[in-house]
Amino acid sequence: MVGLSLGEKNFIQGGIAQDIRSDGRGRQHFRSFSIETGVIPQANGSARVRIGSTDVIASVKADLGKPSPYQPDQGKIEICVECSPIADPEFERRGGEQLSMELSLALQRTLLGGKSGAGAGIDLSTLKVVEGKICWDLYIDGLVLSSDGNLLDALAIAIKAALSNTGIPKVEVVPGASPDQQADINISDDEFSYLDTSGVPVIVTLTKVGRHYIVDATLEEESQMSSAVSVAINRLGHICGLTKRGGAGLDPSIVLDMISVGQHVGQRLITLVDSEIAAAEARMADDQS
Repeated sequence: MVGLSLGEKNFIQGGIAQDIRSDGRGRQHFRSFSIETGVIPQANGSARVRIGSTDVIASVKADLGKPSPYQPDQGKIEICVECSPIADPEFERRGGEQLSMELSLALQRTLLGGKSGAGAGIDLSTLKVVEGKICWDLYIDGLVLSSDGNLLDALAIAIKAALSNTGIPKVEVVPGASPDQQADINISDDEFSYLDTSGVPVIVTLTKVGRHYIVDATLEEESQMSSAVSVAINRLGHICGLTKRGGAGLDPSIVLDMISVGQHVGQRLITLVDSEIAAAEARMADDQS
């Protein structure tokens, strides 16, 4: 928990009301951020994102599995977030478990279309190996190393970057000599295919403080929030998901305005994120050459 004096609270709220936040940003401006890819060599893909003092890592592990009987022509993706006690002593207690669960569910719902995979940012059919029998299962792990607010948006960027960095090994399936004989599966060590992540959205969280709402709230600003709405926006400006937290109710007209702002900021953000991912991949390629 962030303990602020009455004067500090008034300073934060007054600055937001005047559209000059304590770090000099306007209400609709993100902090500068950096993206580094390939940070975990053992993973199929990984990325680290720093937004201000918020620091998160996402990694992707690909394993062969069996598709769901309800989607026999698709693979599966699961997201799990862990809030490290190093990031905040509060994470050692049950609050860390609760926050991890909330972040995991919000990311699964907004980025991957929930458990059904409907509306997923990744085409799950590209993870099929043998329909109804073999598919790729992607396990995405998010880790919060340092928390200074806006964890959901930071994790969404890290996951998008990690998926862009993910190489799926080429698989050759050799049928058995008879219908009763099991097929042989040969997994390549040096040939990979890469995911199309152009449909993976970013998330813009609008945090309501007093009568106004801000993007990319710091931990101190979040401590003053009454509610927050997170909007997932893809490259085309389409809304892919919506989540709300905080106990205070919101007038429908306010929610619509927040969504509109989220779309505007999201389209600007996703251009920056795509550019940073491309630059990070280029740096990694240079380091490996």
